[in-house]
Amino acid sequence: MNKEQKEKEIAVLKDKLSRSKHLMVTDHSGINVADMTILRRKLRSADSEFRVAKNTFLRLAVKGTDFEELGKYFYGPTSLVFGYDEPAAPAKIVHETIKESEKPQVKSYFYEGQIHDFATLKRIAELPSRDQVLAGLISTVEAPISQFISLLESASREFVGTLEALIESRK
Repeated sequence: MNKEQKEKEIAVLKDKLSRSKHLMVTDHSGINVADMTILRRKLRSADSEFRVAKNTFLRLAVKGTDFEELGKYFYGPTSLVFGYDEPAAPAKIVHETIKESEKPQVKSYFYEGQIHDFATLKRIAELPSRDQVLAGLISTVEAPISQFISLLESASREFVGTLEALIESRK
């Protein structure tokens, strides 16, 4: 790899870091190509990305950023999971993958300006997704409105029924 290619790789990593809302540092050793491809696809569907990178490039990319503290985790086989949206979806995917094959191993999890361990990642993975929370909120708000509309409809039906009975009785 020549100097220009190295600089380009560091620039790509910096760009991904600047767009990330959360980041997982993992050890991908022992994952075969097929499993890594499946993991990448799953993460892509969750607006996240799995990327293997050289530790030297990673240290240079995080220098002067909020992620600089993560430099101490850049040793051995290192890969990153960049999260560009909500943290629950990629955390669930990685947690499920770990439950199935015990790989990748999470070295650290960076979220909201702090470094967390695997236990925090596990708790986030157990949270409902954003869509599930919104659906629950909508149903909670919608239920009283639906009941009120049903009440109005039944009152109007009873009123119409009373009027019809009154008309019939006067005939």
